[in-house]
Amino acid sequence: MPDDASPSAPITRTVRRPRTDSAVTQAAILDAAENLIVEEGYAAVTARRVAARAGLKPPLVHYHFKTTQALLTALYRRGAEQSLQRHASALAQDDPLTAIWQVNAESDRTALGLEFMAMANHHKFIREEIARYAEQIRAIQVATLERYLRERCLQPRPPFGPMALSVMLAAISRSLVMEAGVGIHLGHAEAKAAVAALLENYFIPVRLDTGSAT
Repeated sequence: MPDDASPSAPITRTVRRPRTDSAVTQAAILDAAENLIVEEGYAAVTARRVAARAGLKPPLVHYHFKTTQALLTALYRRGAEQSLQRHASALAQDDPLTAIWQVNAESDRTALGLEFMAMANHHKFIREEIARYAEQIRAIQVATLERYLRERCLQPRPPFGPMALSVMLAAISRSLVMEAGVGIHLGHAEAKAAVAALLENYFIPVRLDTGSAT
């Protein structure tokens, strides 16, 4: 018998996929899951459906995400990190109040956000993720408003402190987008006008010599 270690014996090497291939595959899986959620709801997210949408075999979905919970968690975190980046970029502009309003009124993320909120009613793991990221975003908004006021020697008009205003702007803008998504528009123009009037009169100049409002 020939020796397995002889020079004539073929050498078999395991070819590892580059990390970039793995990242591309994971992104394709997450994109497919996101599309399914937006089009059919989160209940449509199964390994078989996601694989078919991504043009992959189901075992490959299981290889990258062991469970549906792991897949949904990764999908939510990806969107949440993107949202954090959008907030940071928007709030770096000169008008943080308008930025908070606009970044929360992005309609392209509304359908996905609604599905995750619905999912949170039945799944603790998503509920915890939503709460964690929402508080991070709110903290960024409040810190930005406080810094904006401090640098310009302004103070908010009571009772609308930075925290209250951050919550109000985000809640109202998201609510209007959600309603518009299902065809509700009654009262939207009036609500936007009221918010605009509030923002125009929000800041009170502070006298530099005494620190009191003028």
